[in-house]
Amino acid sequence: MDLKGEAMRIVRRAAKGAAAMAFHYTGAEELLASVQRRAVGGRRVLILSYHRVVGNFDLEATRSLPTLNIAQETFKKHLETLAEDYDIVALDRALEVLDGKSRPSRDIAVVTFDDGYRDVYDHAFPVMRDMKVPGIVYVPSAFTGTNRRIAHDRLWSALVRMKDRRLGPVSVGVPGRFESMLIDAWEGAETPNKVLENLISNNPTPVLYDLAAVLEDRLGLSENDGPAGQLPMSWEMLREMGSHGIETGAHTAEHTVLTNQPLDEARREIAQCKSVLEKGVGRPVRHFAYCNGWYSAGVAQALKGEGFVSAATTEDLPNLPGVDPFALKRKVLWENSSAGILGVYSKAVTACTLNDTLGTLALTRRARRTSGHRATGRRRAPRPPTDSERECTRKASCVRRGRSSSPAGRRRCSASGSRCSSSGCSIRRRSASTSRCGWSRPAPSSCCRWGSPRASTTSFHGATGTAPPTSRSPSPR
Repeated sequence: MDLKGEAMRIVRRAAKGAAAMAFHYTGAEELLASVQRRAVGGRRVLILSYHRVVGNFDLEATRSLPTLNIAQETFKKHLETLAEDYDIVALDRALEVLDGKSRPSRDIAVVTFDDGYRDVYDHAFPVMRDMKVPGIVYVPSAFTGTNRRIAHDRLWSALVRMKDRRLGPVSVGVPGRFESMLIDAWEGAETPNKVLENLISNNPTPVLYDLAAVLEDRLGLSENDGPAGQLPMSWEMLREMGSHGIETGAHTAEHTVLTNQPLDEARREIAQCKSVLEKGVGRPVRHFAYCNGWYSAGVAQALKGEGFVSAATTEDLPNLPGVDPFALKRKVLWENSSAGILGVYSKAVTACTLNDTLGTLALTRRARRTSGHRATGRRRAPRPPTDSERECTRKASCVRRGRSSSPAGRRRCSASGSRCSSSGCSIRRRSASTSRCGWSRPAPSSCCRWGSPRASTTSFHGATGTAPPTSRSPSPR
């Protein structure tokens, strides 16, 4: 365990919890909210983003990406707390307010879900139906009504299996181009979540599905491995939710990060998604959410051309009057967004998170998947590893095989990358002077420095944090 990192997480959690209690129970939270209203020139518009709503968070955190999950009980408390200060409305109503066509009597909020997971129907829908809360589910159309799993879920399962088996990017034994992808993704990473973030950031989505299939074959997994709630909703589920005010939005066809694709391919994804969804739910589909929160001017223009009226990012920033409707800001939430000093649910932390008190005070890291538009289709291809880097990585296996006298040491390579003096599991890109091969904090017991899946985690959807017993608020993602 990284004791220093764990201590810092506890300190941050305590500081966040103490500040939230002070602001919430003294009335300072509401004072800050009124300052925020004046700053935006009217009522605040908060858009929330969730992914999976699960029955048992602790169980799901061991078998799926924790930062995508929130327990049903916690989700219900979020809505109850939200309703104290906000009117929860449909997205179209929020767009009217942002466009200056309507002036509400209270702040307003919109509840959104990404990826169309089945347990949104199982656990979120009953709560929202009973509370008469509207919302929107952004759905990747190619998955609806199937038993397919999205690439990030499949890759996370494979990376955790690699961690359990102490396998690195070379020792897992995948073909050359996939090995290169893994070596690049391993650079500076300490958890499966961070490797996953790197993979998604730097590779076209179709290649990620190919990599997932190759890793599953090598590790004895299949696309169907995973919790049932992680599977997509059916068309019947979407139509039933639509009849209760929870509409369907678009999230590409294959959950594609459009900025990693050529613009022509991005346009095809957008058109295909809209056509399939409208046929499946029998209603117009007018709203879109960018996968991973990444967008570009070209992608936004393509959405307008297909008749969409809005698109949501995962930038945790205020939605100001006159905001570009194709760059809507959202606050990404998960279970630990509400964790207090003791690592359990805190009403004060929840209220301060929803009111953006903690973000304003810089006690949470804002989830910004992009600082603006990104170039489309210009991601670099994974570079092939050099012979010396391959040799460095292979020498790392000496620790796992018991042939290293100093496994806790940090392996350093010369500028040429040809000499390795200690242990490690992956490659850092060589600089003009000195490079390091391996994890930044090598573990004493294994060549592979993998953090616990319930230790510090980073979600590519925008939430960074830690699963219980420690916690951190979202930062994206």
